[in-house]
Amino acid sequence: MQMKYSVKYNKVYDKDNNIVDISSVTPANKDEQYFSIGTRTPMIAALGEKNQHHFRAKRGYVLNPETELHKYAKAILKHRFDTEERFPFYYYCKYTCPFEKHCIFYEEQNGGCGILEERLSEYDLKQFYDTATIEGDCDGFTADVLITSSSVVKRRPVFLEVAVTHHCESEKVASGHKIIELFVKKENDVYCNLVESPQYNFYEGEEKVQIKFHNFKTKKDLKKCPHYVSEKKYHPQRPVVIEMRMPTKFYCQPHPGLASPLQAYCDNVEIGMLFASNTFAKPFVFDKAMSLDKKRFVVMGKDIYGAVKPWIVYSITWNGRNYYYQVLSHFDYQSALKDFTLEQGKEWHGGDPMSDLC
Repeated sequence: MQMKYSVKYNKVYDKDNNIVDISSVTPANKDEQYFSIGTRTPMIAALGEKNQHHFRAKRGYVLNPETELHKYAKAILKHRFDTEERFPFYYYCKYTCPFEKHCIFYEEQNGGCGILEERLSEYDLKQFYDTATIEGDCDGFTADVLITSSSVVKRRPVFLEVAVTHHCESEKVASGHKIIELFVKKENDVYCNLVESPQYNFYEGEEKVQIKFHNFKTKKDLKKCPHYVSEKKYHPQRPVVIEMRMPTKFYCQPHPGLASPLQAYCDNVEIGMLFASNTFAKPFVFDKAMSLDKKRFVVMGKDIYGAVKPWIVYSITWNGRNYYYQVLSHFDYQSALKDFTLEQGKEWHGGDPMSDLC
């Protein structure tokens, strides 16, 4: 079945090439000149009372949805790179650790420690590059958006490729150039986090945006394992856990003798790291935060191995001697996000998730 693409957009250019969001348009300025970002087709603001406000092509003009979406995505990616302070991306790497057999978390029967499984690695393109060029040329190939460094000319560029109806060309993938390929189906997809989506979806909100990484190094050696804990440094007391009947191993728990145990715990946890494991689930860290009063450390994790309730929220406190865990598990992301927000002491404005309706 052929994919249908919307001809309604929330963002356009004004006559001075400034990006205008439909939310900023009022009856007072609705008749100004607007143009589609991709093909510069004249657009009008539809501010009706029944349908959601949007921009659409001016009468007498035709907006090719596939062409517009492809060019729109390229323009927005460049705009994001030019204007945002950071341009992070995340992809999965497999790590090897020279210390694992001397670490208390190493398990001979499983051939490893569990922490060093394939996990997300985060990088920031703007730490290494400063220029984004739409349809930039490199070694006989044209990238949708070419990311280069003006200060280090010899640094190999990164291609940002937008796939609307066609995948990235096999010749381009075989060239060895690093490519981040974003599959775009609608306008908002281009604003998603650049997180690799392999056989399992780690970052999953209401909808999934597929992203592929080509020719990035996926195997890394740890010169110093940040999770290495010897028998001498590990605190032997078991964590106190309520609302969980199954014994659980917590991989990121630091030594409790530190000056600020909760903050130390927070600093010890990284996004994408294996957080805990038991018979029912092995959640990886999806998000983390300290509560507003600094008396609680909250972790939202996601199990990728088929747990019945894959979304798990851990609310961790310190009683002066031990870490104290409260565990809340959910079927869906939105319910977990609500608990993650409330446990921080913040207000929830996201409506009623599935757990409230069941």
